[in-house]
Amino acid sequence: MSLPRILSIRLIFGGFLAGTICIFGYQSLKYRDQRVVQKKELNRKATVENIAAALKASTLTAGFPTSLNVKIDGDETLVYPEYTIHTKLQDEMLSLFKSYRPDYGAFVAMDAKTGRVLSLISYNLNDTAITDHLALRATFPSASVFKVVTAAAAIAEKKLHPDSIVSFSGRAHTLYKSAIFKERANRWTRTMTLKEAFAKSVNTVFGKIGVFNLGPSELKNYADKFGFNRPVRSDLPFEPGKSFATEDPWEVAETASGFTKQNRMSPLQGALIAASIVNDGIMMSPYVVDRLKDADGKVVHLGLPEPSETVIDPATAAQMRELMRETVASGTSRVSFRGFSKSRFSFVDVGGKTGSLTGDEPKGKYDWFVGYAQAGEDRIAFATLTISREFWKVKSAYLTRRAIETLFRERYGLNKPNLTLTAQDHP
Repeated sequence: MSLPRILSIRLIFGGFLAGTICIFGYQSLKYRDQRVVQKKELNRKATVENIAAALKASTLTAGFPTSLNVKIDGDETLVYPEYTIHTKLQDEMLSLFKSYRPDYGAFVAMDAKTGRVLSLISYNLNDTAITDHLALRATFPSASVFKVVTAAAAIAEKKLHPDSIVSFSGRAHTLYKSAIFKERANRWTRTMTLKEAFAKSVNTVFGKIGVFNLGPSELKNYADKFGFNRPVRSDLPFEPGKSFATEDPWEVAETASGFTKQNRMSPLQGALIAASIVNDGIMMSPYVVDRLKDADGKVVHLGLPEPSETVIDPATAAQMRELMRETVASGTSRVSFRGFSKSRFSFVDVGGKTGSLTGDEPKGKYDWFVGYAQAGEDRIAFATLTISREFWKVKSAYLTRRAIETLFRERYGLNKPNLTLTAQDHP
């Protein structure tokens, strides 16, 4: 394993100088160990909770502040942050949002192995009533992205596997009680594998899995593991997602399929869900502050990779990647990724899950893509959300594709890396 490639640059957001930015590259174990030692030797230390409070006060909507007032050892202290943001990716994605002009948008990219946030974008076309950072608020229905939770629970509990045969009657993207509780095999009944049902986002299949394979207790248990209904430790002030806890079978079906407005999450949580899948089931705590220095130039905080939760085991994570690859290859995001597997980025393993639903905060049609890209030592997770009041202007899956191309073009250029994917991981 080679040492991390970390560059320092200066970045400007809308007139605000954002400090030194440490950009793209994984952190080796040696690098992490060095940071642990350095952190222990700090005379004064800022906690991630106090950093999050300071960032919340700044709102982040005008860019990343060059200075913060952070409480350290009980005293308000003026500090100067260095961020983990990848400037080229941040600029590229901001440019795309401005070009396509959805009514609202949010984007998150993070290093799944470390929790380093590489990009954090909130876009608002012209709604002056919204002043907070959209990537951090959990008012958005997770829609079919919640099928990741349902599928992972069913696989982890040995109820199903990617090639399990499932059946359903009716249309793929509707959900009716009769199709869940009164289904009878007839000439309109269709069968397919779990992998196909996931890729095509068949609501009835996942509603039935929630009711008959899992039940409310197991479904809630895995929702909690994936970051719903609980805070995740971070220096970013993001709201925890909410999953509707109920014993009612119909509401369990709605929850499991994502066909409800009761499941809500932030784009940052969406990235954490994808990161857990590509990081062999381990969710890392997200962080955006690489280090803080006080007015004397003394370091008072070092960002450090910290595991937050073991969500699923590595074998389950590998099977989930199989499902998510199918979404890109033949499922609901195949159009956005058309030609990708035959392009110069064909060495990048990509998977994801789409979701779409009408929401109220803000009002509009919501379009999600939550996914990952991996090649060599790199494991990057993404979440993209676009909201349109009337007409779709751009699909979130396409914006994510552009993000992947931006990152891996810089990382590898036209040369393929020495891949270390296992046979189990290779698509």
